[in-house]
Amino acid sequence: MKVEVSSRSTPYEFRSPHGRVLFCMEEAKVSHERFDGRMSPVVKRVNFSRGDSVAVLLYARETDEVVLVEQFRYPVYAGYPESERDGKGWILETVAGIKDARGPDVARREILEETGYALQGELEHLTTVYVSPGGTSERTELYLARVNRLDGIRRHAGLEAESEDIRPHAIPFAEALRMAGDGRIVDSKTVIALYMLKERLDGSGEA
Repeated sequence: MKVEVSSRSTPYEFRSPHGRVLFCMEEAKVSHERFDGRMSPVVKRVNFSRGDSVAVLLYARETDEVVLVEQFRYPVYAGYPESERDGKGWILETVAGIKDARGPDVARREILEETGYALQGELEHLTTVYVSPGGTSERTELYLARVNRLDGIRRHAGLEAESEDIRPHAIPFAEALRMAGDGRIVDSKTVIALYMLKERLDGSGEA
């Protein structure tokens, strides 16, 4: 189906202290073919562009535990009314990072940085999903790392140079599923990873 872009601009860019563009807002005027074959009117659309990301769920077979990381996320905090923000903003999620290299390489690097665990085994690519296709082009490559034991998980992790303050948690898998079901885990990529792991374990009888 046909898409016509009549104009495109970037009214806002956010750069790192070293000058690299971390994300930008793109505005475009677009017309696209409708399902009935006609072209739609020209409309303005906005794309929040920050590149793609990689996320990985670490699962220990012997103890039936997953590793999630806890950290402060300002957009989560800002999403609450001011009267309800006290203590908000910290969430549990999978290890994740911006995709600036091959997905598996990023996954291994982020596991080490955010948990202290040096992954030696293979990674399974679970899926690649759009984060929020109505507003951003970002896609997340989601991986599963199966290990025997969680030796080397730190109590505190993250890169000081990037102002990261991360607390890794080893959580029984059944409890993590309950947390996803009752709203204690609210990060979408984490919920997807947990239920995809459940599907695999249910099918293999591994756990």
